[in-house]
Amino acid sequence: MDQNLQKLIEENNKLLKENLSLTQENSKKIKKIQSHIRRTMVGKALYWIIIISVTIGAFYFSKPYIDNAIQTYDTFRENVDRSSNIINNPGSVFKDVNLVEQFFGS
Repeated sequence: MDQNLQKLIEENNKLLKENLSLTQENSKKIKKIQSHIRRTMVGKALYWIIIISVTIGAFYFSKPYIDNAIQTYDTFRENVDRSSNIINNPGSVFKDVNLVEQFFGS
């Protein structure tokens, strides 16, 4: 019986040592996974910071060109509105009767 007990104790020690080595390996793997996750999170944060910075910078540097294009569009729209108004009501150009008489002679 003592031999059986001794064998069980030795087997138990062997299993405990194996369990310890597996636990240490798992711990190392978990630490590697955690560090990988941290690096990935930092990388993603930097990625989005760069994307947002480039977008804001592009808007800042292109703002004068955008303003110029808007101003040109507004001027064009005003000219089209005036032209449309003249086409719809051609008599509005000749509001002064004397001016009409000078053109056509009376």
